[in-house]
Amino acid sequence: MRLQDFPRPANDTGLGIHFGQDLRQISLGTYVPRMIELKMKWCLVPHQDELQLQRAAQAIWAAGIMPISRWVCRIDQTILDFVRLVNILTDLGIPPYIQIFNEPGDNREWNSGTPDFNRFVQRWVQHAGLVASAGGYPGLQVLDVDELRAVLRVLKSANASAVLDRMWFCPHPYGANHPPDYPYDARNQQDHPGATVFDDNTTVLGFLEFAPAFQQEVGFIPPFIAGEGGWLYLNTEDARYGAVDDKLHAQYHAALFNSFRTGKLPHNDALPDYLFAFCPWIFYGGEKEAWYSWTTGTRQPTIGAIKALPTFTRKFTWETATPKPIAHYVLFGSPTVHATLSQLIGARKYIAQFGPVVGFTASDATNAHTVTIIGDTRAVSASVDTQLQNAGCRVQRLDGDQYAVDAILADRVARGAEFG
Repeated sequence: MRLQDFPRPANDTGLGIHFGQDLRQISLGTYVPRMIELKMKWCLVPHQDELQLQRAAQAIWAAGIMPISRWVCRIDQTILDFVRLVNILTDLGIPPYIQIFNEPGDNREWNSGTPDFNRFVQRWVQHAGLVASAGGYPGLQVLDVDELRAVLRVLKSANASAVLDRMWFCPHPYGANHPPDYPYDARNQQDHPGATVFDDNTTVLGFLEFAPAFQQEVGFIPPFIAGEGGWLYLNTEDARYGAVDDKLHAQYHAALFNSFRTGKLPHNDALPDYLFAFCPWIFYGGEKEAWYSWTTGTRQPTIGAIKALPTFTRKFTWETATPKPIAHYVLFGSPTVHATLSQLIGARKYIAQFGPVVGFTASDATNAHTVTIIGDTRAVSASVDTQLQNAGCRVQRLDGDQYAVDAILADRVARGAEFG
């Protein structure tokens, strides 16, 4: 699926929140209207069971807000049925975004108390396949880029195209007490010249470090929906910066949310299309960090700052781009290289069945909605991926050996599926 094919709420702002963990009807009646006042259109729902999901999702969706299911379960618990959650949301007419597990390196997410990453990968891939087959959108949550690569490589080796086609990623970009443009802010650049999120990911921009891993491993970047993140009230982690008091809590979150209105991230780079929404931790409850906290009070300056943002609808590049004349372009390496001839022969049945435009020039490929690159980065440079994405193309690269690529194309021909 292309990014624009994933469902989004009407009049989408990209603004969201991690809902509270009390999902009683009285809490829904109190806090759903407050989300509407704050222009929020996405909400991560941490439910304990199916009834809680059904009750909360129905109320949130009726308010024009997209609920994201996050079942508070253990990774190693015996009975797990995520398909049931897909069915509940589908029956309510709600697009079934399903986060499958949470922070696999945290011992609190395991009944055993001992994280087992290999088991997490095995179970996530299994349940993601079931969710995708049932028409759901499986969400992957890991905190480490190497962990992400491990999951993606298993999906590739298993030829799990249905999962890759429908998956989304759930980063948790917390900012500690760093400003919104950290690590690109003046103070940090003075201390660490040239530092980027690849050097220090304790920032709300930390989601940026995961995008290249997706591009390199599977050839495209899926939707990102940040399910936690933002700034925790009174955080003092970095002594160079002030504590996140009410003033900074308001100022920082307003700057982050304003990115969806302006199309510019806090450090002035373009807001990427793949960042669908940002849902900071946590809207209400007994947690001291909650925006409506039962222990530390209401973050009233933050509520006021978000309410004060002008009314807007988030814009994506494909909404303003010139329509592309080519639906699908298959891009090969140089025609003078012997390997290209072998790849063309291997792809002949796929090309005959689906009729994509075939060529060898990246500039021609920019005129297509979707580009399939056949060949590794020696045949077609990695910079071409960036060139095509900047041109608004959906890009997928098939870069295994000849046998692997031929097998993928043969499978698509057999299934009558042009993509994935």
